[in-house]
Amino acid sequence: MVEAGTLATWNPSGYSLIGWLMVDDGWSLAVKIAVLVLAVVVAGWGVLTTLAALGRGGVAVALAIVAVLTWMVGEAAPADDRMMVLSWWLPFSVGLLATGGIAWASFVTRLTGQSQKRYISGYKSR
Repeated sequence: MVEAGTLATWNPSGYSLIGWLMVDDGWSLAVKIAVLVLAVVVAGWGVLTTLAALGRGGVAVALAIVAVLTWMVGEAAPADDRMMVLSWWLPFSVGLLATGGIAWASFVTRLTGQSQKRYISGYKSR
């Protein structure tokens, strides 16, 4: 779900929220701004949930892994297609990072066998 939302917000094909905001297709500016604000709120929720689940250190490690994978994908792609490959890889990797962070909280809860967690090895529920 988070991955689909990330790619729906921006992707290089032009069929995305940002692409829709850039064209004059008869939709009112107020509707476009309302949809953009909704997307920013949902993205902010995903970022805050990821940060709460992984913590600063976990997000730093995850970003380092994504950076190394981005470097590897960039090096593996042919030189002519490198920008197109990276323009698809970067939103995909951001969605992957957010999905992993959101899923981590459920994973820790199931791993410890607790249905309601208050405090599990450094993770505070809200």
